[in-house]
Amino acid sequence: MRARADHRRTPALVVTSLLLVAGCGAHGTSQRSAPEVAVLRTGTPVREPVWSGEEKALVALADRSRQVVRIDPPRELASDAPRTAHTTRSRTFSELGRNLALPPGDDASGEAYVALPDRDRIAALDVSDMRTVETREAGDAPSYLATDTGPDLALALSADGSTVSGTALGGKPGGADDVVTSRRVGLGPTGEIDGPDRGQQVEYYAVAPDRLTHYKGSRSDVRETGSLPLRAEKTTGDKTKVSRLYVAEKGGDRLLAVDAKRSGKGLHVVASRHMGQPVRHLDADERRLYAVTDSRLVVLATHSFTGFEDGRFDVVDTVDYRSALDRPELRKAPVSGIAVGGDRVYLTLEGAPYTLSIAKPSL
Repeated sequence: MRARADHRRTPALVVTSLLLVAGCGAHGTSQRSAPEVAVLRTGTPVREPVWSGEEKALVALADRSRQVVRIDPPRELASDAPRTAHTTRSRTFSELGRNLALPPGDDASGEAYVALPDRDRIAALDVSDMRTVETREAGDAPSYLATDTGPDLALALSADGSTVSGTALGGKPGGADDVVTSRRVGLGPTGEIDGPDRGQQVEYYAVAPDRLTHYKGSRSDVRETGSLPLRAEKTTGDKTKVSRLYVAEKGGDRLLAVDAKRSGKGLHVVASRHMGQPVRHLDADERRLYAVTDSRLVVLATHSFTGFEDGRFDVVDTVDYRSALDRPELRKAPVSGIAVGGDRVYLTLEGAPYTLSIAKPSL
C-alpha cells in the first residue's frame, strides 16, 4: 500500500459565474453564434494550470501559498445565475517547483506531479483529494517537469537549468534507482522542457533563453539531434506528431511550428504566423492549438497528419476574452496559465482569484 500524507480540504466556495458573450475579431464555427466566456471565482489566485481528464478538474499551483489546488468547474454554464466552484488544496509543502505535469500518455491514474526542489524529489498527488500518494528521487533540485510517454518517465529540469533527469514512474519507488537517465543541457534557471505524448525512446525539447534543442535516444544514451537559435516565450508540444513543438517567439508576435528534419538530424520551422500581439501562453489538444495573447484566445488548426500548406497556420476561431469582462481588475490582470479541457479552455489570472472558462469551437 502506498503511504499517504495529510491534506487540507477547503469548503466549497459559492461563487458568481458571470456568463457573457464575447465578440470576435476573426470568427469561425463555434458551439454558439459567439463563444461563451464564463468568469469563475476560485477563492485564491492560481497559476500554471493543467487539466486532469480523469478527474475532469483543473489542477494548479496556488499563487500565494506553497500548495497545489484542485478546481472543479461548474457543470452547467447555460445562464448567468450564480455558480458553485469546489476547491481542494494539498498540504503546504516547504518548496514547490515551477509547474505541474500529468501522467504520460493515456494513464488514467488521476494523479499529478509536482517538483520538490529542496528534497531532490517529485511528488505524485491524487487529484481526487489532493493527498500525496508517493515521492520519488528526481535528480538535483528538480524545478520544472515534463513527462515522456514511451519510456514512462517524469523528466525534471534542475533549478539551475543544468541537467534533465528522467525518473521511472512504474513500480515502487526505489530511492536513487528511480533516476534512470540524466543529461546535461545548460539551459539556465529560466529554461523549460517539453516531452512527447507518444513514442518509444527518451525524447524532449530543451528551451534555453536563446536556443531550442531537441534530444532523443535510449535511457543510457540521450543525444542532441538538432537545435535552432530561437528566443521562446512559451512552448507546447503537438499531441499527435511527437517531433513537433509550437513556439511563441519572445520579443515579437510570431508563432512557430518547429519539427525534426526527416533525416533525424537538425530542426526546421514548418509553419509561422504573425499574431498581431505577443503570444503569452500555449496549449494544444489532438486537433487544435490554443494561443493566448494579452486580449485574445486564438484557436489554430494543427494539421498533425497532413502538414501545413504553404507553411502557414490556419486560424479556426478568435475570442476577444477581455471585452467580456466588466470588472476593471480582471480586464488588467495578466493571464498566468492555460489548460485545455474536454469542451472548454481555462485561463487563470495573475494575482486575481478568478479563472476564465471559454467554450471551444466545434470541430
